[in-house]
Amino acid sequence: MTTTPDPAVGRRSVLRMMAAAAAVPALVSTGTAAVAAAAPRAGTLAGHTFVSRPDLNPPQVEISTPAAGVEPGYVLLTPAGANKLNAAAPAPRADFQPGALIMDDLGQPVWFSRPAEGVIADMKVQQYQEKPVLTFWEGAIHIPPGFGEGRFVVLDENYERIAEVSPANGLQGDMHEFVITPRGTALVIVYSEVRADTTPVGGAPDSKVLEGVIQEIDIATGDLVFEWRSLEHVTLDESFYPVPKDPEEWFDYIHLNAVCEDGDALLVSARCTHAVYRIDRATGEVNWRLNGKKSDFVMGTDAPFAWQHDCRRQADGVISLFDNAAAAPGRGKSRALTLAVDETARTAEVVRSNESPEGLLAPNQGNTQVLANGHLFVGWGGEPYFTEFDENGTALFHGKFVDSITSYRSFRSAWVGRPLDAPAVAGQAGDGVTSVYASWNGATEVAGWRVLTGPDEANLTPVQDAERAGFETKVDVPGGAAFVGVQALDRDGAVLGTSPAVAVS
Repeated sequence: MTTTPDPAVGRRSVLRMMAAAAAVPALVSTGTAAVAAAAPRAGTLAGHTFVSRPDLNPPQVEISTPAAGVEPGYVLLTPAGANKLNAAAPAPRADFQPGALIMDDLGQPVWFSRPAEGVIADMKVQQYQEKPVLTFWEGAIHIPPGFGEGRFVVLDENYERIAEVSPANGLQGDMHEFVITPRGTALVIVYSEVRADTTPVGGAPDSKVLEGVIQEIDIATGDLVFEWRSLEHVTLDESFYPVPKDPEEWFDYIHLNAVCEDGDALLVSARCTHAVYRIDRATGEVNWRLNGKKSDFVMGTDAPFAWQHDCRRQADGVISLFDNAAAAPGRGKSRALTLAVDETARTAEVVRSNESPEGLLAPNQGNTQVLANGHLFVGWGGEPYFTEFDENGTALFHGKFVDSITSYRSFRSAWVGRPLDAPAVAGQAGDGVTSVYASWNGATEVAGWRVLTGPDEANLTPVQDAERAGFETKVDVPGGAAFVGVQALDRDGAVLGTSPAVAVS
């Protein structure tokens, strides 16, 4: 994520994380100053509200193209704030919470978690110790230019934190990337402030430069396995980002935002040089540059990209990425892009290029996920949208946050969650009925609910079963009840969990 370095935009803060004051401590920052909370405004609530879980207010989602023929799985989002292109843009409402959101195809939350501190980014399903885990970054974001200082978190199927990873040598983890390898190590990105002479590119002799650092960390021990520093291999003149005249302003010359393994090498995306680098792990040398000022490849028709994110080598050899194209000459739309890269002939040709139904131009953030069935799941980053495309480029699923909320990346993944806490329940007395509200945050195997009522906490009996209907299911049972409880049922009717008994209000 970075602010758009288009001269027309200048160095305004393109991305401002304007979340609710109670939800975001003074960890999200512009430069060194904390971002203020957004003031509420009239209109539809930006956040869901739940009777059984009044502490949770995830943002609402609007589905414009209902899911049809999509890859099975949930949608993973990290709503964090609003992307403001100018001061006149409407402020986000303060009645939703940032956090980590797992959502179904109807736009209903399945699991929502507020950050322990700051904001959350880049939540995805990975494998660790041969088991599926949820991973994300949690911390503070400096805007501009758009980099993070925080830690990486690993959750098991019970949503318990089984590992936290921080870079070595006293550095802070950046929000852009956290990749777990089959060896139980993690590839992470760090932004490291150094002093450098930027006069060759029009700057000052002793400027603040943000160097891109890649580290591989052993998750179990925290030991450093590998480190790569950009200034040793990528010079300042490769950057498309304008050098600040003020030496105390960060020169974000490279802006690393993705890293993945590519055989015995690494593929690295650098937004501000418009390039993907293949790095030799043994020597740290750059094997080749794809795109940018010093490209080693002839870029085919419509193959050049700009301000990109999320490069990945796919199983069939193509390279996928999210082409932001913000301020790129001749292209006013962002796209999900896959390229056939011939490393012998040194050519790169477009395989697939998918734009959003609205023709969005995402000034920052975004990702392209290649799914197992060949579909693409695309997060539009700086725009509050997500889309699943089939092999022919048809949008099978398309939606957005109802407000100007961004998610750094968006994913579709299978996930089974089994929370250790009990289901939540609330009861409200009505005219001849008792309304019972049931939910279980993160429990993916719940198919139905059994309502229990009684005169006191110790004497509840089953009175009615109902199918699960979204995150929170409301069941009206005849008559009055002093206390209520619920049991979560799986598809075979077996009890997965039982709530405590609560008094009816």
